[in-house]
Amino acid sequence: MLDDDLLERLSHPPRKSVNLMVKVDPSKLNFISMVVDGHGRIALPRTRSGKQGILDFLTSPDFVDDLYLILDDIKKNYDPTLEIVKDLGDNWLEAVT
Repeated sequence: MLDDDLLERLSHPPRKSVNLMVKVDPSKLNFISMVVDGHGRIALPRTRSGKQGILDFLTSPDFVDDLYLILDDIKKNYDPTLEIVKDLGDNWLEAVT
């Protein structure tokens, strides 16, 4: 699910946060957001585009592995279209537009 370049960039802490942009089936967007949010606040979901199925997940570097486990499970069992589009990192200008 994750390409080698993204894994390499995410393996160099410290970072203030990890902000992943994820594309999902728009009809499953709310479900996926609630599943991630319901796992003890591992990540903070934010809908970027409901029509396109684009979500952001903001998490701390300590919880990235847990977030990947959740996203992998969702991809295998609920939404095979789920893909991580990019890591926005600490670039808040890009993250909020």
